[in-house]
Amino acid sequence: MGADGLDLLRQRCADLQSVLRAALAAPLPPLDAVARRTRWVITGAGASEGPGRLFAALLRRHLHACAGFVPLSAFAPERVADVTDPSAVLVVITQGLAPNARLALARTASFAACVVVTAAPEHPGLAGVRALGALVVGHPPGDESGLLLRVQGPAAATMTLLRVVDALCLARGDAPPFDGHLDAVADGLPDDEPELDDRSAALASAGRVAIVTCDPGLELAHGLRWKWLEGPATCDPPCWDALQMVHGPLQHLIERPRLLLALEPEGDPGATALLDRLASIVGEGHPMRRLRARTAGVTGFFDYDARCNHLVCATLARCPRDLVHWPGYGRDAALYDLGAADPAGDERRGPR
Repeated sequence: MGADGLDLLRQRCADLQSVLRAALAAPLPPLDAVARRTRWVITGAGASEGPGRLFAALLRRHLHACAGFVPLSAFAPERVADVTDPSAVLVVITQGLAPNARLALARTASFAACVVVTAAPEHPGLAGVRALGALVVGHPPGDESGLLLRVQGPAAATMTLLRVVDALCLARGDAPPFDGHLDAVADGLPDDEPELDDRSAALASAGRVAIVTCDPGLELAHGLRWKWLEGPATCDPPCWDALQMVHGPLQHLIERPRLLLALEPEGDPGATALLDRLASIVGEGHPMRRLRARTAGVTGFFDYDARCNHLVCATLARCPRDLVHWPGYGRDAALYDLGAADPAGDERRGPR
């Protein structure tokens, strides 16, 4: 596999553009039955949380729905808090059919409807929720096992969920917000991210990384944060708003320098001006890498995602880590297998 999985990770990053094209071509089920629902509960674990949080934000913004992300632990057995809602649509995002995802799917009958977003739409474990009327939305890749870090499935799920928002808007008689934009996004992922200079590379290797954004709700940043957590694993980067930097984070940085990864959209001069001001404040002691996207808004995520993939691979090359048999490998069954129909035969944590 090469360098404890790094060669395979690089290849998957290189193939991401074709995966996104396939996600655009994948058929969607009819969504008319849920298009006018006003309450949505979205859940998912691991790398599925980023797409889930973003989808909830988009439902609020474009469908004016009451939509929120809840962690899968909310569906664990014998929980006192009850998140079921007979008027809401339950959305479960799971690349395979992870055991924990089954915890939420077991509550399908307690919701008005259920939508499952998965790269394993034909999994036999979905037969029960299909019988209850659940809609299953499939996306590529069919398999991304073998590494702890997944880079294709979360991006494809995000692309698919943007298409779902478009379809829901159309079913309501509204203009689809991303119509005509997604093809261009998938056809031109950036592959020219410059290498990190020595100072930035040293900070990244030491786990001193933070993400800076001007995005409302910081929802574009969550999936990017997860890459560092499961990839180099040097840190779990905080996500800071650009203007909020001077209300706490800057004082933290003075004695603890970090590599700042600033998400900068094209066509948003106000965001660029904020980042210019931030750059003048932090100075050379706190290098700021501006990750530029060709578009403003949510479609810029795919450029940020591709650029972060490049930096993650560069950091792994400098500071190698085994992504095939990672620390803690095989020790997570007590939580990871919670919800498994058959712990011996269900989707396993590793190699994934």
